[in-house]
This record gives sequence, C-alpha cells and structure tokens, in this order.
Amino acid sequence: MISKVFLALMLGSLAQAKEIALTFDDAPVGSTLHFDSLVRTETLIKKLMELKVPQVMVFANPCKGADPVLTISQLKKYRDAGHIIGNHTCSHPRLDNVGFDAFSHDAKKADDLLRSLFSGQKYFRFPFLNEGKKAKTQRQMRTWLEKHNYRNAYVSVDNDDTILTDKINSAKRLGKKIDYKAIEPLFVKHILTSAEFYNDLAHKHLGYSPKHVLLLHEIDGTVLFLESIVTALRENGWKIISAEEAYTDPLYLKNPTSTDSGNGILAQIAHEKTGQKISKDYYTWDKLSRDLNKALGLDTLPDNQN
Repeated sequence: MISKVFLALMLGSLAQAKEIALTFDDAPVGSTLHFDSLVRTETLIKKLMELKVPQVMVFANPCKGADPVLTISQLKKYRDAGHIIGNHTCSHPRLDNVGFDAFSHDAKKADDLLRSLFSGQKYFRFPFLNEGKKAKTQRQMRTWLEKHNYRNAYVSVDNDDTILTDKINSAKRLGKKIDYKAIEPLFVKHILTSAEFYNDLAHKHLGYSPKHVLLLHEIDGTVLFLESIVTALRENGWKIISAEEAYTDPLYLKNPTSTDSGNGILAQIAHEKTGQKISKDYYTWDKLSRDLNKALGLDTLPDNQN
C-alpha cells in the first residue's frame, strides 16, 4: 500500500516536472562568415543526434534560397534524420505588413513546395510570431490554417537567440577577435532565464507547467552553442522531449483571442486574462545586447555598426 507521505512526495515531484521541446525557425539560413548554409544544417543535425535530443521541428522558408530544388534537398536532410518540417511561409513576410491575401498566398506557396517533406499532421508557425494585430486578420488566418489542415505551431518559451548571431557576425565582419568562451555563458543564461520566466508565467495563469515549446533558429550562434544550451537545460531540471509530444499538451489547442502574439501563447493568455502585456524581467534583449557588445568589443562603435 502506498503511504500518504510517499504519494504526496510523488505528486509534488510530478507537479514540478519541467519538459521542453526544441524547434528551429527560418531554415535554411544562408551562408555567413561562420557557416556555409549546408554545413550549418548538417552540423545541427549531427549535434542533435550526438546530444540525443528527441525529434525537433524545423520551420522552413523554402523561397529564401536561390534554387528551390537545392533548398528542398537541404531541408530533406532534417526529415531523413527523423525531424519534422513545418511551414514558416515561403519568404518570411510579417502578416501585419503585407495583409491576409499576400500572406496566405505566400504560405500556400510554401505548402506546395514543402509537400514532399510533410508526413502526418502539418504545422505552421507565423514569422515573428505575428498572427495579426486585428481580430479579423487573426480569424482569417486561423480559418486558412484549418482549411489547409495545419495546426498553429505555438511557442510557449520565447527569447532573442537571433541577437547573438547578429553580434558575432558583426564582430566577424569588423575583424574583431571573438572570445567564444566569454560570450557562451551570456547566451546560455539568456535561454535558461527565458525558460524559467515562461514556466513561472504558466504556473501563474494555467496552474501547471505545460510541455513547453522553445523557439530557436537555425542560425550561427544557436548552432555553435547548442551543446551548452542542451546541457544547461538538463542540468537545471528540464527534460527535453519531442516536439510532437509537446504539442499534445492542451495548452496548444486554446487559440487565445488576444492579438498580442509576439511573445508566444503564454503571453497571449496572460494578456487575455489581465489586459496587461507581460513585463519580461529575465535576462532579456537589452541586458544581453549590452553585455555582448562589451564582450565583443562593439560597445565603442556607433549604434548603426553594432
């Protein structure tokens, strides 16, 4: 017979369980001073395998490359490695900038190009997480997704992983000597504190810790430091799960009506409940930017150069 004390401990442990899935947007990213595009893709696939990270989702923009055939061939490497390809539109427009007609046309173009890479449920992620600032636009796109058999690939843990890549590539172009060991902990701290921030937000507004979906990008800094990100998450009590498993959580079926979507679904729910936009008080963009500029020797440059 299970004692009440043991049961209480077990339930308490379950209540504190933290699970998270990795997803990567904007693939395939073009070549930079750090990576040839194809090498970056192959490096990410290799690292995911070596780290024993379960199946991830890769959200693709198949129109970004010069040759669509080569782009699809590159994306196929993810599918062949057991990962899921999602639709991120063809050319990565912002919905509010182009409007429903142009945006849905671009999304359909990606749907046609990526068709050979899909299997089972299809997933769509909005560029910039922008679902439309007008309720009408939001409803139009949700109807479009349903019509084309997509699920909205919501994010629960937002962050600014793009800032690191922007900074190291700026430093590289300027011929700066980059101390990668000095900037690595700054980046990892940013990812960890964002995960904890959104997990606390979930406890506050949902009453539990959901199966989280972490937003990352197929970009230089994130690929370079993937081992440290994964290791730090695991060492801080996070279990990394597959993206498909994460999307079984009822959180991702909620479809909040708030149009404040740029920080993910938990921020939308918080806004819907309180009428207030979240205050991101973790180690976020402005603090990280300042510290990266100092570490990379960019703090003495004019703002338009860093």
